[in-house]
Amino acid sequence: MKQVDLGIARIAHLVWESELEEMVQQKRPSMHLQSHEECELGLWLHGEINYEMGHLASVKHLLAVHQQFHVAALRVIEYLKHGPSATVAREMQKVRELSRDIVYFITEIEIDSLEQKPLSHFSTHPLKNMIYRFFHVSNEPPTEGHGILEVSYARLEHLRWSRDLLRSFHHWGREADLISSRQCAVGKWIQQIGLPSGQHTELVKDLQQIHESFHAKAEDTLHLLRRKNITGSENAYREVVRLGREVLYLLTRIELAFLQSGSIATPTNFIKM
Repeated sequence: MKQVDLGIARIAHLVWESELEEMVQQKRPSMHLQSHEECELGLWLHGEINYEMGHLASVKHLLAVHQQFHVAALRVIEYLKHGPSATVAREMQKVRELSRDIVYFITEIEIDSLEQKPLSHFSTHPLKNMIYRFFHVSNEPPTEGHGILEVSYARLEHLRWSRDLLRSFHHWGREADLISSRQCAVGKWIQQIGLPSGQHTELVKDLQQIHESFHAKAEDTLHLLRRKNITGSENAYREVVRLGREVLYLLTRIELAFLQSGSIATPTNFIKM
């Protein structure tokens, strides 16, 4: 089966989105857009992936969202040629929202792929220590020189924690035990690596603000649940989901920024051997 490097796929997607944003700002419809089945991610999703992972809900969701993204991006390019600016802005906002969905579902596929394989499968993986920590079987610190790669570890841990959060809300939240925004993997990365690095500070501070809002809204959801306020807790949880996806998106933008500045050599790839 053809392997796709999902680390590269995430980063390449954001690079392309940034180029589209620049094109819109400069009002020059010069980009060529491949169809959702022709780009590298599309070839994988519509081809060999079905043999091994096509049954996963995360893959099915990414298939749908990826197609919607290409349709929205094509509309942006077409409207930029002969459409009102308000229409271009509206379609570009759809692109941004779908882009966050793509990052979210790629991260889901990474987690699903890790969890469906035996731990012995990763015994020779170059990121073995990081993966073992993900499964809570190792407390070894990251290898020297790979500290920035912790941003991708934090991304996976954030999504897994978000999944567990939904399950903990069952039974009116009696079983939920929320940790603070500084204790989780993302919070630790911000405090121990992101801010001290002195790099891309504006992006890291944006992440810090969104991440703190995510935890605050999770606390709100839990308190409303324990008061049996169904409507209020559902509304609060929808905001938890939105903020959670924004955290994943910003972590990927930060990873891209570190790549472009030469702090790391390649994107983190947890599933390709």
